[in-house]
Amino acid sequence: MDKKVLITNSIGQQIQADVITAFKLKDTNQSYIVYTFNEKKGDNIKTYTSKIREENGEVYFDSITDDEEWKKVKEAIIRQAMESEE
Repeated sequence: MDKKVLITNSIGQQIQADVITAFKLKDTNQSYIVYTFNEKKGDNIKTYTSKIREENGEVYFDSITDDEEWKKVKEAIIRQAMESEE
């Protein structure tokens, strides 16, 4: 993972995260990012997925709260993972 991003949490601390991938859903034109802080959960590393929102030149990461949207995002992530294995 070469790309990094600084994320400001809810208490104002900036935390560096590794970007796994970023993509846009064609049907909604919405952008998403998958990233990690390299935290272990058992044998796995925790990952996070957020919507990317730009407002007044600032970039924000929003939660994905809609089940149908989350289903499309998961499908896109799986599709990207399968393509990278080829």
